[in-house]
Amino acid sequence: MWWLVAAAGLYVFRGKIAQRLAPYLPAMNPQMISYYGHSCTLFTGIVYVMPIEFLGLGTVKRVAYMMCLWSAVLTAVMAMKANYGSPPLPEGSPFAMVKGLMSGGMPRPLQEWMQKAMTSIDFHFLFFAVNFVTAYPSIIPVLILGRRSLWTVGTHCSKTPEAGGRLWAMFKPRWEMLKAREEEVLLYSALGEILLAFWLTASLLLPTRQFLCCFLYWHYLKIRYMTPRSHKLHDKAWRQLGQQVAPVLKVAPFLQKPIDMAKGWFPAPPVQQ
Repeated sequence: MWWLVAAAGLYVFRGKIAQRLAPYLPAMNPQMISYYGHSCTLFTGIVYVMPIEFLGLGTVKRVAYMMCLWSAVLTAVMAMKANYGSPPLPEGSPFAMVKGLMSGGMPRPLQEWMQKAMTSIDFHFLFFAVNFVTAYPSIIPVLILGRRSLWTVGTHCSKTPEAGGRLWAMFKPRWEMLKAREEEVLLYSALGEILLAFWLTASLLLPTRQFLCCFLYWHYLKIRYMTPRSHKLHDKAWRQLGQQVAPVLKVAPFLQKPIDMAKGWFPAPPVQQ
């Protein structure tokens, strides 16, 4: 919870912080900001996946997990700002702004900005990363974020090899193999997002249950399914998952009812004009 308090403090005083740090930060375009942000997400994700807790570095592992998520959050925020500009927030103090939003609803300019931003993949993964900031550390969210960051970093380095240096030269053959199977990799990534929802649901029976995280994650999947840019991939992943579990339903037909309830959670996506 203290991580969210820190984030709120950074947002409230973002103007003064930017003024203080501006003289010491190099000027970078949005592409470079995205590259460095995803590089941080990828590196810290690799550190978290490694079994360094057996070396007595459990604290480092926990810090790597939080850095992975927060770098994904900040990278998504900066990408959305570069693509859609800053959200047109009401004037006044942050507390008055929150009170106004809660009492009078969302102003029309902010509502229009949200409608555009919510269709972006950056907003999806911003929602994803924020949801797991206060959740119990898990390797599956890190793998999902790491896959996306790997694709961003690999695409950038394939166009500008000097950005990756010797490390990219060593990894380039493996990247070309993965890129050749991009459709398959993206499909398995979407399947991972779906299976994570079922794991969070099943874990409600465990002492480590996370009701809010599970509820918000199903909303995340709903956004992914309804957004035209990601609907095709997620629809294909759901269909493949249905084919895999079809033999199980023949043996245990009582599972068909909860599956039908889950299907009702995903209405048809809006048709693009």
